[in-house]
Amino acid sequence: MTTTKDSIHNQLYPFLLARRNFYKILHTLFLEPAKHHLLFNKGLVRNFDELKEFHEGGRILADAFEQLTTNEKVNTEREEYCRLFIDPGVLVAPPWESYYRSKEHLLFEEWTLQVRELYHQFGLQSIHENNEPEDHLLLEIEFMIFLIELSLQALDIEKVQELISSQIDFLKDHLTIWIPEFCKRVVDHTTSRLYLGAAMVLEDFLIFDLTSLMEIKEAVENV
Repeated sequence: MTTTKDSIHNQLYPFLLARRNFYKILHTLFLEPAKHHLLFNKGLVRNFDELKEFHEGGRILADAFEQLTTNEKVNTEREEYCRLFIDPGVLVAPPWESYYRSKEHLLFEEWTLQVRELYHQFGLQSIHENNEPEDHLLLEIEFMIFLIELSLQALDIEKVQELISSQIDFLKDHLTIWIPEFCKRVVDHTTSRLYLGAAMVLEDFLIFDLTSLMEIKEAVENV
């Protein structure tokens, strides 16, 4: 016999699945240049064809994908990725949380240690721990994907609620604090339609996701 709580879990499953898939898309958009071949994934393109109907960043991304038809254009995006996020000289948009939250724009600050501890609490550890900061954009997105996948696998609604709370906390305490400034830097300093659209979609999605999760949490608690 299906209980009310089981029913709620079943109803949440498509929502959680859609969120996981979109975080995977965002992760792909900000992957290092060696993985840029993944941008040709037809499913990825199709997602932004749908998103462009109601989001400016989605429209820009859909247009960018239409232009990614030659190796020359992909190489141009690789060069822009390096200029924005990797260049050892003056980084335009450093992809680490501590940079934006530290007054001196330093890495390996308290926020790095905070996310490292969160990873450890869930049995995760970066293979580059102590050598590369764990508050990198890609690692934080991977952590959100991990939490969502745990929610999808959970066998009871209480565990789902606990994991949703963890996701809300991570969004509130980390991602939504530093990502807006990161995205602003990208928008202000790139002519790439790919990274302009990606930054716009990333910032708006995180705000939307946090709002949605808080509404879901309240609705489930009131059942």
